[in-house]
Amino acid sequence: MSIEDDLRKFGLHKSEIRIYVYLLENGLSTPPIIARGTGIARTNCYNILHELKEKGLILEQEKQKRKAYLAADPEALVRSLEEKKELIDRILPDLRGLYTIQKNKPKIKFYEGFEQVKQVYWSALGTQEKRIFALGSTKELSNLDPDFFKRFIEEITQREILLQDILSHDSGLQTAPQTKKIMGMFYDAKVLSEKYQEFPTDIVLWDDSLALITLREPIFATVLTSPILAKTFRIILSIIWDKV
Repeated sequence: MSIEDDLRKFGLHKSEIRIYVYLLENGLSTPPIIARGTGIARTNCYNILHELKEKGLILEQEKQKRKAYLAADPEALVRSLEEKKELIDRILPDLRGLYTIQKNKPKIKFYEGFEQVKQVYWSALGTQEKRIFALGSTKELSNLDPDFFKRFIEEITQREILLQDILSHDSGLQTAPQTKKIMGMFYDAKVLSEKYQEFPTDIVLWDDSLALITLREPIFATVLTSPILAKTFRIILSIIWDKV
């Protein structure tokens, strides 16, 4: 993956990346020079330079009484992320209040593709009860994206959330030991009998939300938010838990 692809994930658009990388490579430059060097129209350059300056990624100086720009130390990327995190932490209670204002009204959300499905797993980390109940194949999830699976269970552990996991037989052999090693006391698992075939799905239950996920193409998830449904599935999963 190229540095441009990584910067795009950081939130910069194509023209911002082109100018930022140009300044990293070439140092102090005026807008006309930047426009020629990047192939971006000069009028657009001024707007993009202003945006990059607002994000703290470039610095403005004067060169022979003309404005010139210089890339800030790349450490500015880290500072920018920290500032965004501080902002999110500050407004999160208000946002959560808006999100739950109609929590008794059932909600259904659909997610297509694995990149969107990852957001479902991350959403479960917001559990207020500090408990996630799951039934599925961690083997399928780990095989699909080992790095994501490792980061996900590490984050659960760091947040001190208990994960109760009912696993397929193959998952019990392949991924359960690794997961237990990482999560320790925050992981409690039971393994289904070998007579039940491997299944490429996952059911994840937290608070009032229930996620039904497929882990083979077409990969998708449906998330139902309903106190009544969540309570019912919690009972169902508890019955299975007690019987395994």
